[in-house]
Amino acid sequence: MKVLPVVPHVGIGPLKLGLYPEQILAAIKQLRSAFHLPDNREIQISKDTEDDGFSLRYLDDAFFFLVRYQNNRAVEVAVDDTLKERAKIMLYDLEVFRTPAEQCITFLKPFSPCSYDLGDEQLSTNYEFDDIGIRLWREHPFHPKLLFDESYMKEMSLVIDEMYRYLYFEIIAVKRQTDPNQV
Repeated sequence: MKVLPVVPHVGIGPLKLGLYPEQILAAIKQLRSAFHLPDNREIQISKDTEDDGFSLRYLDDAFFFLVRYQNNRAVEVAVDDTLKERAKIMLYDLEVFRTPAEQCITFLKPFSPCSYDLGDEQLSTNYEFDDIGIRLWREHPFHPKLLFDESYMKEMSLVIDEMYRYLYFEIIAVKRQTDPNQV
């Protein structure tokens, strides 16, 4: 199986921070070819405008990439877990989408402090490791400890099997290194 390396403050495979949109599209096409991904469909691209730039979503049946741009250059590159069926998405020696979220967090903490979006670290959806420019995301928080919560089990009884997928992250992003002199 092919490997797609995630390199802190650099990028994901050929999708590098600092590239222009047309260079990112060329890198995605290069990756598509190198990984022998189906190319019978045009890459779908959608745009969201933001206060400080814009984001482009690049997707087809085999992958989904999200790239944030400022001053027309990539400042964050993300890939979702769709590609894990065709490639190992590797950060250091960690296979990101096949390692439970809790283990990913524990593995990355020696490299950078972790901030998360909710009050319980184990039940958050977004995790930021600013020192290495890595962001991990999952749609819903889930941890095995919830299985012991009677009210949670009652509420989620119809979809509990589906919730196990949220033991894993769905998106990994690489962000540019922030300048400590910037306010």
